[in-house]
Amino acid sequence: MSRIADFLTSCLEKVICSGPSNRFFSNMRWKFYRNSLRQCSGLFTSFTGLWITNPKNVSIGSGVSLNTHVFVGAGEQGEIEVGNNCLIGPYVVIRAEDHRFDSLEKPIREQGHKSGKIVIEDDCWICAHVTITKDVTIGKGSVIGANSVVTRNIPAYSVAAGNPAKVLRSRLLQISPDPNHSPSPADL
Repeated sequence: MSRIADFLTSCLEKVICSGPSNRFFSNMRWKFYRNSLRQCSGLFTSFTGLWITNPKNVSIGSGVSLNTHVFVGAGEQGEIEVGNNCLIGPYVVIRAEDHRFDSLEKPIREQGHKSGKIVIEDDCWICAHVTITKDVTIGKGSVIGANSVVTRNIPAYSVAAGNPAKVLRSRLLQISPDPNHSPSPADL
């Protein structure tokens, strides 16, 4: 019996998976996350299908919303930090580790991984189906458009999209002082 308990404990140290989205499971997940993540500074919302690998390498701020089917993969040596009040859309992949493929003599699956760090600063909105790769910082107040692949740093208060994601504009620039003005495509 202790072998089974040891196996389950080692699995829980490597992977967190969420269950149904009801009040009971939400409270259970919250208690589990607080004890498993490197840092969990406040209550956050997670929906069905959240996967966190190597939670000891993941920090999540308060007021974060992790939507359905989000994958947060820190890897053995990687780190992931999500700031406060971030919105993470459905089917987002945040992965701080890549496969090595330097050798042509060894299969890729036998070459190990390269680890890095991902930082998502406070008040960011990561839209649906975004992939964020290792060694990336997404600056405070940024928006990443749906289906984007973020492979390099995004400055604070930026709107970025594409594959690879490129900054389209800054949120610091006021489009119009008139709150009733609807921007045209040329304004963006």
